[in-house]
Amino acid sequence: MKKTDRKLHKKQVKALNIVKKDYLINSCEEATRNLLVCNAGLMTGTSREDLLQALEKYGKVENIIMMPRKSYSFVVMNCVEDSKRVMEELNGNMFLDSNAPIFFLFIDQVPEIEDPWGTATPPGLQVLPDFVSAEEENCLLGIFSAMFENEEGSGGDLKNRRVKHFGFEFDYSTNNIDANKPISSRIPDKCHDLMERMVSMGLIPHVGDQLTANLYSPGQGIPPHTDSHSCCTDWLCSLSLGSSILMELKDPQEEICPVWLPSRSLLVLREEARYCWKHGITPRHSDIIPSCLTGKRDAEQPRGNELTLHKRETRLSLTFRKSLKGECECKFRNFCDRKRSTVLDDLSESLTLNAATVESRMVHQVYEEIAAHFSETRHKPWPRVVDFVMSLPYGGVLLDVGCGNGKYLGVRDGLVEIGSDFSHNLLKIVRDRGFQGVRSDMLYLGFKDGIACGIICIAVLHHLSTPDRRIFAIQEMTRVLEKGGRLLIYVWAKDQKKEEMSSYLKQNKKNFKSKSAPESSLQLGEFGLPVHKNRTDFQYQDLLVPWKLKSSDVSVEEKTFNRYYHVFQEGELEDLISAAGNLIVTESYYDQGNWCCVCKKM
Repeated sequence: MKKTDRKLHKKQVKALNIVKKDYLINSCEEATRNLLVCNAGLMTGTSREDLLQALEKYGKVENIIMMPRKSYSFVVMNCVEDSKRVMEELNGNMFLDSNAPIFFLFIDQVPEIEDPWGTATPPGLQVLPDFVSAEEENCLLGIFSAMFENEEGSGGDLKNRRVKHFGFEFDYSTNNIDANKPISSRIPDKCHDLMERMVSMGLIPHVGDQLTANLYSPGQGIPPHTDSHSCCTDWLCSLSLGSSILMELKDPQEEICPVWLPSRSLLVLREEARYCWKHGITPRHSDIIPSCLTGKRDAEQPRGNELTLHKRETRLSLTFRKSLKGECECKFRNFCDRKRSTVLDDLSESLTLNAATVESRMVHQVYEEIAAHFSETRHKPWPRVVDFVMSLPYGGVLLDVGCGNGKYLGVRDGLVEIGSDFSHNLLKIVRDRGFQGVRSDMLYLGFKDGIACGIICIAVLHHLSTPDRRIFAIQEMTRVLEKGGRLLIYVWAKDQKKEEMSSYLKQNKKNFKSKSAPESSLQLGEFGLPVHKNRTDFQYQDLLVPWKLKSSDVSVEEKTFNRYYHVFQEGELEDLISAAGNLIVTESYYDQGNWCCVCKKM
């Protein structure tokens, strides 16, 4: 065997061992119609169309099976002679999107895969393909492209997309519409005609008065959300233009139902789909979908559960609503924000009127009391925060805003490090550890402009009780940053199971036994704030989280202190940073129950 053949054989054996962990297949010395294709899968960016185009020159392709989250795929040729020809001509000599050569193995069978789209769609959901013609699509794209280019209408740039509002402003921080505040931007006549068509087809009962246009570039999306019950009536419609997209709907138990929205299709959400399910689009450049949805018959007998890669293009979505005045009359009481409005409205008013008092009593005073015990639980630096600190230039100034016990000070030599905190007792711990600590409020840091090359603000911003105060704190940190300096912010996430169960939830063994149920009863604490049950899913964004202060003296009764938190929805931190101005988000990620952003001062 030649050296190159031996090398290729080793790769084949290694690849087969990986695949055999997932599926019961075996390699065959004799040629078969079935081929394992290595380094060509959905994870490498290869589509069914890519493979078909490469293979059909050498024989008839009967079936191509793309596996979810795998770097390999399977091919069934029409006859053994065709698969032999593929092996002889392409094995180790074929390249697609990646730089790695693609190689093949004869195998005894190809696996059967379950239909990943077998989930039932929610009641009240309709998708109408070809709701508008190609000519109408081009006309609408032209109208709105001009508006975005000329900065016409109300709206702006969000982290994940560009937005324009018409009729009324849709507030993405609350997913709500103020029906008492119409805006000057009128809904284009062409869109009124579309709503008249929806009414005539019986899709909606009346013409809407609010339109939101979202312009998505490939790689952009929108976090999962439910339009608040109080924002509009019992329907909303979304028209997709320019590109098809995969939307994901989540039921109340967070189970995902994928919904394919072809270009020119109309999505209608009513009843349960409108009121109880979240809808969103994951930011990515391509979608993995059943090949039958593309409308391409690329094999003789395509099956409904075969997957392929669909690359996204620029997409315009037009969302139509009818604003709501008065009380919501929906039957979904457990999901209705209007039914809970008394508590939440009182809470919002309380926080606005008493923000400084809430933070003084439920944050500052609490940390003075629990400082020593808190420090005992905060000793291991988080790796990604350490990576940020290590990336700062030698000789620069690092400011740790809300430094606590200073666990991120001293992790790197060659920096001038300053810890800033409001708590006297935590700063004593910082100084006892040999670091510099300065007492200051994060709303008024007290440092000169532009002194720091880097700032970290880890699990602090969520203690501020109103959006305006959070924005002001970000602006204050921006002021202290030098031009080109970088800021890292961590905040608690409302979703503690974004990727896997967070360490916060893992400390409750009950979370491993079954899905966390909503809290059975609402307990209100100081300032009308809900009191959270520790180590369970968060039910509210503004709440009190208990800290149980344990004493080494068993005769001393355990004390409980409630700390104020605002836990963040996905995308909310990025929106605050955008509102603060003069910063650009260079990286966003989720880390152990926290939403995190790295920003650069412009």
